[in-house]
Amino acid sequence: MSDNKRMGLIHRRQFVKLSGVASAGGLLTLAGADSGMADGGQPPGPPPPAPGGANCPTESTLCGFRADTGGRYDLWDRVQVCLGTRTTPPTTCLTTTSDYVVLNGRPPNNHNFLLVPTCRVSGIECPFIATPAAPNYWLDAWINAQPGQPSHVVYPNIGLGINSADARQQDQLHIHLAGIHSGIQTQLNNYDNAISNNPANWRNQIIPIWGLTSAGAPAPRSYRVLHVSNLNTNLFTLLRDTVVRPTGADMRNQALAVTPRLIGNGGFYVLNSEPGLSTPPGQPGGTGTVDLLLAYT
Repeated sequence: MSDNKRMGLIHRRQFVKLSGVASAGGLLTLAGADSGMADGGQPPGPPPPAPGGANCPTESTLCGFRADTGGRYDLWDRVQVCLGTRTTPPTTCLTTTSDYVVLNGRPPNNHNFLLVPTCRVSGIECPFIATPAAPNYWLDAWINAQPGQPSHVVYPNIGLGINSADARQQDQLHIHLAGIHSGIQTQLNNYDNAISNNPANWRNQIIPIWGLTSAGAPAPRSYRVLHVSNLNTNLFTLLRDTVVRPTGADMRNQALAVTPRLIGNGGFYVLNSEPGLSTPPGQPGGTGTVDLLLAYT
């Protein structure tokens, strides 16, 4: 069986298994942080077929150019190593498909990984990721964080996240697969009655959550929180249509995170914030980073 067919079979099996989970017992946690750039390693094995092609966005200032290289495009360089279109920089490619690659984060450990598109996609501001042509990167990230995958996130609970354009360190879209700090889900559980599963309410469901700085100091920020039953819907599209457009916000300023809902009938909490978030009186301000929520070390 070819590597591509095997990967497709893994994804189909994982999808069937995970999409039917209705209780907290089958859910794991999410993770990642922008300190998690790809780790060095040995060149990958034989690559899959060429990425996206016509299904990738047209090169542009907003989405990036395929010739971008070095510095803030290091992750894009590493994607091409995994695809076999270049040989440097040295890169450990944990999983390689035509839609994305999975890399180690920095520091490399068993709960810090990155899912990176094989299309040239600068970040959350690229309109392509919210279109029907885009893969469901969030579902792919969740599947790759599960047991049996090279990027299995070993942590009490999983957190997935993406930073805003100004908060990230790399200008190639990457979803962090990481642990989520202890206590985050307990706080979400305590606010569960104020968190509906109606996307039309998402922009007004603003919850204060205490996270941790890189130095381990508690820090509060406010997040829009939504409960979803599964990750079958493209969360970038949902964010654009139910939060960004109705509020007149800018997609580039958004941070987005996902973690399992461990009470009731399960599902996931989806957290969104931005630096200019308008919060209720007495609540902390918003943020463009998911780093306060996710555990990378």
